[in-house]
Amino acid sequence: MIRRVMRKRGILAVVGLIFVIWSNPQVLPIRKSSWMPRYGEPGPPTSRDTAVSPLPSNLTIHLLPHSHVDAGWNLSLDEYYEAAVRKVLRRATIQLWMGRGRRFVWGDVAFLDKWLDEEGDSMNGQLKGEQRQMTWRQLLQEEIERGQWEIVGGGYVSADEGLTTWWAHNMVLDVGHRALSRQLNTTTRVAWQIDNFGHFNTVAHLLSNSGYHAQFVGRMAYRDLYGFASKGRLQFLWQSREHQGARPLLTHFLAEHYASPSPDFDLDYRESCNVDLLLEQLQRVARRHVRQYPAHGHVLVLIGDDFRFVKARRAFDCMDRLIAASSSHPQWRDVTLQYSTASEYLQATGLLQTQKNLYRFGGDMYPYQDKPVEQFWSGILGSRPYLKWLVRDCELTVKHAEALVALSRAKGPHILDGEWTQMEEHLEFARKQLAIGHHHDSITGTCTNEVFADYAQRLQVASRVALRVAHVAVQIYAGYSDHMPQIIDRIRDAYEPEAVVADACSPATWDVADGMRGSLKAGANKTTLLVSNAALLAAQSHVVRLRGLPYNAAIADGMGNPVKVQAQQAIDGSFNAMFVAEDVPALGMRSYMVGTTEQYPQAQPLNAQLTTTSPAFSPHASLRKGRTQVLLRSKRNGVVEVLANGRTVRVQLREYFANPFVQSSGAYVMHSFGLMYAVVFGIFGAALCAGWLLAAVSGPRILRTLRIPRVISVGTLGATLIGCAQGVAAVYYAAQMASAELLNAWTRGQSVLLLFAPVSAVAFVQGGMLRWGMRAATGAAVGALAGTALALLLGQSWQSRALTPHMLRFQVEHGNVCDKAYALASEFAALEMQLCADTPHMLHMATTLRAPSDRELVMRVSHGWSRTLHLFDGTVERRRKSGWWIPVPGAFYPAPQMVRLGSLTVHARQPVGAASVQQGALDLLVHRNMSANDFRGLQKPLADSHAARPAFLLDLRPNPPSPVLDNLRFNAPPLAFALPHTTENLQRNAAYSPAAASLPALDLVGIRSCNTSQGLVIDARLLALHSTRVAASSLLPGVKSAMRIDNWLMRSCSLPTEHNKTDVVNLKPGEQALFRLLISS
Repeated sequence: MIRRVMRKRGILAVVGLIFVIWSNPQVLPIRKSSWMPRYGEPGPPTSRDTAVSPLPSNLTIHLLPHSHVDAGWNLSLDEYYEAAVRKVLRRATIQLWMGRGRRFVWGDVAFLDKWLDEEGDSMNGQLKGEQRQMTWRQLLQEEIERGQWEIVGGGYVSADEGLTTWWAHNMVLDVGHRALSRQLNTTTRVAWQIDNFGHFNTVAHLLSNSGYHAQFVGRMAYRDLYGFASKGRLQFLWQSREHQGARPLLTHFLAEHYASPSPDFDLDYRESCNVDLLLEQLQRVARRHVRQYPAHGHVLVLIGDDFRFVKARRAFDCMDRLIAASSSHPQWRDVTLQYSTASEYLQATGLLQTQKNLYRFGGDMYPYQDKPVEQFWSGILGSRPYLKWLVRDCELTVKHAEALVALSRAKGPHILDGEWTQMEEHLEFARKQLAIGHHHDSITGTCTNEVFADYAQRLQVASRVALRVAHVAVQIYAGYSDHMPQIIDRIRDAYEPEAVVADACSPATWDVADGMRGSLKAGANKTTLLVSNAALLAAQSHVVRLRGLPYNAAIADGMGNPVKVQAQQAIDGSFNAMFVAEDVPALGMRSYMVGTTEQYPQAQPLNAQLTTTSPAFSPHASLRKGRTQVLLRSKRNGVVEVLANGRTVRVQLREYFANPFVQSSGAYVMHSFGLMYAVVFGIFGAALCAGWLLAAVSGPRILRTLRIPRVISVGTLGATLIGCAQGVAAVYYAAQMASAELLNAWTRGQSVLLLFAPVSAVAFVQGGMLRWGMRAATGAAVGALAGTALALLLGQSWQSRALTPHMLRFQVEHGNVCDKAYALASEFAALEMQLCADTPHMLHMATTLRAPSDRELVMRVSHGWSRTLHLFDGTVERRRKSGWWIPVPGAFYPAPQMVRLGSLTVHARQPVGAASVQQGALDLLVHRNMSANDFRGLQKPLADSHAARPAFLLDLRPNPPSPVLDNLRFNAPPLAFALPHTTENLQRNAAYSPAAASLPALDLVGIRSCNTSQGLVIDARLLALHSTRVAASSLLPGVKSAMRIDNWLMRSCSLPTEHNKTDVVNLKPGEQALFRLLISS
């Protein structure tokens, strides 16, 4: 009976293997479809090409010359500009002018903006006659009007689609279109996302509602690409199924990389132009591509690559020769070869007019996997976390500054319009640097250390500039309008670069901008502290942190009543203090006074309100604020149990090993444990099989010699079960017990005897004592293989191990505002948990850490049994479910703002990667440091030893009523500003808000102001997270008229017209619109 079962299982296994190979032709190089690209294409012709039927008649091949330029990657933006981009822009402009039929496509506004700022009004000096006097700007404008030069994309840079928030996506598009309007008085309606590391329906939704007609994208998982291409669906309508009222967007997916079809076309590096060879290769490309798209008879071929067309003259001369030769070539009788821009190609296909038969797609193209066998680009979600934190910190500051500028201008134009223009220019500079920080090689961390320093410096300067602008705006807002030109001039001081301080991750930088040290140490005069909530349409309370105060400082509210303060003495003898700014109104501010105890006798000095610290470290801690009490209990392996509101949540820091020698992880790719250490499992399996087979063949004789007794005999089924258990044990030992150094040594073939000898000896003794024959040994080997595979699939949580095997011990601090527990998890990481009075239902969790070499660190938060993630990016929650069949790297998704898992809700202070590799466990990827390269274009390994401080908020409520609305508050924290105190200003008005009421269901996604002949116009872009209907006048006082605009771009400012005029803001859940408000002067 057992033999028949085993025989049937063997037959089924063989049939299953054949089915897998047959049904996945993209995995092995057999039975591949003719269109599928091969490594080194186009190469010599093969039977796959000759077997294809001839090209269809009336085929048109469109050559699209382009140069892909990254705003920082292996070199910084400025280095790329000097080395290549300036030359490309100059030479391509000249070559297009010299040939009216030539075309060129440009997809990056940042470089174009820089070039036109520097050289746009300079004479070209290269053309002949009077044309020599034309400026570069004039040449470029003329070529755009002729349709020779097309600007695509429109965003200031090509931002990463997964890690960028909804507000930032809108901002990047706004800045790019305003730059195009200012520099060239032009715009674009074709998006160009050809190098992003995966694509999301959120961006398609944004583009379709911002006036775009189509987009070009270039990366999806290879399996998805096979499915789309095999059915001729690489042109489709992308209509998000997760966004309310989403419009379809025509999408063209590049069948191959955005580079030229072969190295023979790369005229930047090849001097010869072999016309016959290139025409043959173009036909082969057309033969592959024509059946992957709808049957319109048009094939698009991109000519270019990264930073190409430095040799523009050579490239265009060669393409001219190709086009001329094709017209008389006998094999090109029914085929037309021509130049085209992206818009001309789309117009020729007819898809802009007729889209009835196109496939409709509503999901995401993520995770991105460019090759088989676990080549997931999930590493980008955790690479360079300090840069991710810096991008978000800058974003919060710029977002608040632009709201303050618009609101202060609406309250009353106390200064000249020219000075407002100066402030807008400073703010636009900060937006541009922030947009560069969202580039798909910046926020993802896929850049060298030198470029990382350049990105960080740009973001730090942008934060300082935006902060100075906000400081000026808040003074105008509060009525301090004297000497405003001199104050505005001080904004320029913020442009001075400072060194990158990667450890400057204190909590204060998240919450406030104090700038108070100089004025408060003397303590002689009162200082007004304005807490601004200008970026949020709902009231909120928030902790304000101050530094550098004297011991006798006192803080009072706007009516002069002392507030509770929590103080801590710094090393230099000064005091750091915090207090809760209560109920700061929507779009408004609340005033506080900072003085001395002599001025406020009822207030206690700071040295009487100090934080109390526990004298010793303990495995238990208790935090209490209001009615919420949180108990912390430390367990083995660094597990911290958080007990609150009748439930237990477990928090733990864990690490993944990365093998730098086999399938190395890098800045892009993250590999699983099983793939990297497959050699180790192979050695283990070989040792087991060797021992069992030896026991089966000569076991009795050797056992008698060694006097080892033989015990009970087990059959084949028993041997299989034992082998399965040993396979599981092998995976557990390798993943949880063996050191990384030993695993890496075994992978390289070093110290193999330390593994092979004891395992084979144990297997031999085991097989002999259990009287195994050949069948039993074979069954045990099959069982070991099955157990190993089962453990790697079902035991995915084993692939990471605890950062520390010990129990954590907490030092606890108690105070009037916050209670904090701090523990050292290892020499590389510390864990901090804090409960504050402003949000007593939220536990602030942060870890200050450095990743050791070849490690990927995660914070695991566990509760319940769910494995379905709900990820929030600022618009909707997208649902993603993990399963045991998905490898660990493929389970990670970007979490820009918030992630939910069952009843767990975690708000992120910076974008991270989130996954559920175990029932009820949420893994947050917080740091990576790799010594090897994954060879995806980055010339250096991801050697990131900078410290970072990823921070999260854990909602302690079992079922939060509105986690999305909570997340809006956390992503628009108030800022605090110090101003000279005057009794006539703000002391009588402790709180002020221009909004008639709090509107928590509305998110302010952007706001901008400008002067017109009839008054001040304010553009406010609003997103409704719940159904909302309010009067337009309730947003701002003095609204004369309002207009709703469904095109979301803030490109230019104009007066409201009768078209779409409205008196109410009426939005459905998930709906966004731009409202143009005319404010009475």
